[in-house]
Amino acid sequence: MMGTQSTSTRGSLVGNTLVTVGALSSAFGAVGWLSALRSPSILTIALGFVLYGLLPLVVGVSFVWRGLGVIEEAEAARRADAVSRAALLDALRGGATAREVAARLCMPSARDAERALDGLVRDDLAKLDVTDDGELVYRRDPETLLLHDHDVN
Repeated sequence: MMGTQSTSTRGSLVGNTLVTVGALSSAFGAVGWLSALRSPSILTIALGFVLYGLLPLVVGVSFVWRGLGVIEEAEAARRADAVSRAALLDALRGGATAREVAARLCMPSARDAERALDGLVRDDLAKLDVTDDGELVYRRDPETLLLHDHDVN
């Protein structure tokens, strides 16, 4: 749940790279096709149109199309991560154990909730307290919560 931020950043980078390569390939195709038109031979024009124009254009458009899809997937993952962080922070009102958070958010296990809550602690959005009984209680940290408010939007 909390690891999607680095995945989303990597997805955006891959998507932007695909779009860039696709745009360059399409531009090369357009220039190559125009260059092939200057040839006196009809065979050279046809071959140039396919190899230097059509092929780079099709490859370029497919790279751009796939790159935009990757960027959209990365953005969706980032939004899902922000929503899950907001839900986790809301479940920590007044403090809660991982088992209580798992029950409140209908998570599959307390271990999953604990991993997600540990991510909030690592990001300084929550604090971890130990009770006299040795139970781990997670609490929202109101001081740093305001600093990271843009992460949850």
